[in-house]
Amino acid sequence: MIRGWPLLLFLGSCSGQPAFAPGGIVSNNPCIDAILAEIAAPHQIAAVSVYSHESASASAPVGWARQFPALGTAAEDIIAAKPRLVLTGNLASAGTNAALAKAGLDVVTVGVAPTLEEDIAQVRHIARAIGRIDAGEALVTRIKQSVSTPPAMPHRPTAIIWQNGGFVAGEGTLQDELLRRHGFRNASSSFGLKSWGILPLETLIRNPPEVIFMPVNADGTEERAMSARVQLINNLRNKTRIVHFPDRLLYCGGPTTITVSAKLAKAREDILATQKKGAP
Repeated sequence: MIRGWPLLLFLGSCSGQPAFAPGGIVSNNPCIDAILAEIAAPHQIAAVSVYSHESASASAPVGWARQFPALGTAAEDIIAAKPRLVLTGNLASAGTNAALAKAGLDVVTVGVAPTLEEDIAQVRHIARAIGRIDAGEALVTRIKQSVSTPPAMPHRPTAIIWQNGGFVAGEGTLQDELLRRHGFRNASSSFGLKSWGILPLETLIRNPPEVIFMPVNADGTEERAMSARVQLINNLRNKTRIVHFPDRLLYCGGPTTITVSAKLAKAREDILATQKKGAP
């Protein structure tokens, strides 16, 4: 990240980065950016998180994010931006948030939502903070519709979301709740995992669940670094269903919940179709 807002402004004018407008809303959190992309008016936003300018780390549409200057989590950069409101999350340290408060800035902080209820509450909190309550409620309605009760399956398949590096979303996470709401049984507990944990490939191969939601790059291609693992996991295709699931879908809630729900619903529909074909 470029340190110091004057330098950022200079480089922005040379590189085509949009100019900074003081007195607006700034966000240094990519999950908050994703919500702003859905509910904020463009003229409200002065800057977004630097993570949202890169497809590998963005949860908001990159084309939308690049309309605005990018900020990191350093307090001095945020203070130099002279915003009227700072939206920040768990990527910013307590020291950063304390420095922002000492500078007299209005700061709204949200963490990682472990449940759908808290995820919706965060959307509403941000919507109130930026004066866009109706737009926030419209997003909440779409989130609720995306997780409405699905048709019952004769059998609830076991599943895990297996992130790059072997990370698995366990009980007490938003991803766990979404799995359950879409008719799956999270198999993480059978491996002795709680909340987020690491599941070694060898352990996964010995006792695979019925469905593995597996990461791919933001452009939809398989991780090159994971090619050996992918080849090994492909050996399980006769035992388990492999469903592509980009890592970025694990970063945030908000509108990402809608995308995750669509992925899970499609997988459920495919399984139901297979079950019906196999029915006597």
